[in-house]
Amino acid sequence: MFRKTELFLFILLILSLFSNTFAQDNKTINDVTYKFTLKLPSGWQMKDLKETTDKDAISYSFESADKKMTIMLLAFKLNSVKNIDDFIYNMEKDISLNIPAKTGDYTETDSVRYDMKSAQYKDKRFDESIYYFRTKLPDAPNNFVYMLRFITESKDLNADKENEIKSISASFTPTAE
Repeated sequence: MFRKTELFLFILLILSLFSNTFAQDNKTINDVTYKFTLKLPSGWQMKDLKETTDKDAISYSFESADKKMTIMLLAFKLNSVKNIDDFIYNMEKDISLNIPAKTGDYTETDSVRYDMKSAQYKDKRFDESIYYFRTKLPDAPNNFVYMLRFITESKDLNADKENEIKSISASFTPTAE
């Protein structure tokens, strides 16, 4: 019985250290398994973290301090380079994600190791900015695709929120080599 108590206290200590590290002003998420980094401004809190039993996908959820914006980050580990348009199509059509209709065209960026497409989505209640990334490393043991989704109620979207979205999305970097 005493060993279970020690184990429980040890787990609480580890969780406390993790939450204290995450609660500091400089919040950098560095996921070494799914090969990315993301920097969040102070005040953002992690709300959820789930990984599939096969260890091939992970989902993060974050909430801003004022509770007026959330971020969903999905990462998938693959055995080959994924076509980014196929990935986007699958994410947009996934009924469980409930992504609103796209407004306008995609914006594209191409890097040596990865590329990105982003778009704006809107319905009667929400404005969303979604960034899709994919690594393109044909000789690597794994490649990755990511969806970085910012969700804000339309009434709460303003220039400050848009600048925050741009800043956070610019900090996202796939780190696979």
